[in-house]
Amino acid sequence: MSAPRLKLAVLVNMIAPSRIPVYSALAERFDLVLLHGGTESNRDSWQDLDKMLPNAQIIKAWGWQISIRRKEKGQVFDKQYIHITPGFLWHLLGFRPDAVISNEMGLRTLIALTYGTVFRRPVWVWWGGTLHTERKAGFVRKCLRRSVSRWASRWISYGQSSTDYLQSLGISRDRVLQIQNAVDERSFTQDSQCASRLHPRPVLLYVGQFIARKGLELLLNAASVVQREGQEFSMLLVGSGPDKQMLEQHAKDLNLKNVHFQASLPPDRMPSVYRSGDVLVFSTLEDPWGLVVNEAMLSGLPVLCSKYAGCAQELVPPENIFDPENAGEFARKLGQAVAGGLSKPDVSRIKTMSQVVHQLISDLESVAARTLPRLPSTSAEVPLQK
Repeated sequence: MSAPRLKLAVLVNMIAPSRIPVYSALAERFDLVLLHGGTESNRDSWQDLDKMLPNAQIIKAWGWQISIRRKEKGQVFDKQYIHITPGFLWHLLGFRPDAVISNEMGLRTLIALTYGTVFRRPVWVWWGGTLHTERKAGFVRKCLRRSVSRWASRWISYGQSSTDYLQSLGISRDRVLQIQNAVDERSFTQDSQCASRLHPRPVLLYVGQFIARKGLELLLNAASVVQREGQEFSMLLVGSGPDKQMLEQHAKDLNLKNVHFQASLPPDRMPSVYRSGDVLVFSTLEDPWGLVVNEAMLSGLPVLCSKYAGCAQELVPPENIFDPENAGEFARKLGQAVAGGLSKPDVSRIKTMSQVVHQLISDLESVAARTLPRLPSTSAEVPLQK
């Protein structure tokens, strides 16, 4: 008689396309329940993702979302959503998982830790914030995180920048499973059609939301400087967001030529977008990681990356990193990108999805074997499911 499978619950705000291969692999190995709070209104291309996980039980837990407009210097910097989802507790009590993974350090993690404490089950907190993204955390949030950091004994971090933040809370390094925020590399290394054939070359590509946090106004300013210096190029900005009209008008006011705005596309069509560009410019002013950098590198594009991206130091060579708030440096680096002077991507810096999944499953099973003796301890690599 085969041993019972470990029952695993994963608690998230919403299902992200990049995590589908991770959840699929977890569902192959464990009896998986994925609890979420629903799709946020600014993620209009993230539709029907639950259909891509036939082996997992997907449940939208009861609760609600609060939209907050975060302002800096009198302008809307970002639109964020606070998920208040007490229904997580009901489903945990009904499913009775052997182990729980909870994203971030909010209400859902307090619910997960309460469950884990009462029923003596291991809980992992999956964290992505960095010293930069969390620099303005308020008093209440800081107190909550200090409490969670002392309560939770197991952590999963996006990468080194996230681990640095966790250690700043007093969490010891041996309590942190440092993986890497990853995408399925197979989607971007396979041949795909080019979505747009633009001229003149090179094509400077941006992929992401049209919001102030992404630094797009600064990107257009830098591009205007490079254009005035006589360099020719095209720009392709792909995404959606409330600042689109403002950015289009700003490009016109700067007399920028060959600037193309394109609506965001479903995840399965994104490889064709990267085939349309020659350089990815990631001008973010604040990002826990920046998966577009992974995607561009895997597609063979050199990346000009803001120092405020959590992935910058881990994935991008120093000469390709810049400060978007330094107008002179931004324009100089962008000119180098147009002239073909950026270092080529080193994909050996990127962990494959199989490596990330293997690390995660090995840690889950290792801890479960110590705390739940009825479960087997195995660490064989799990094949990814398409």
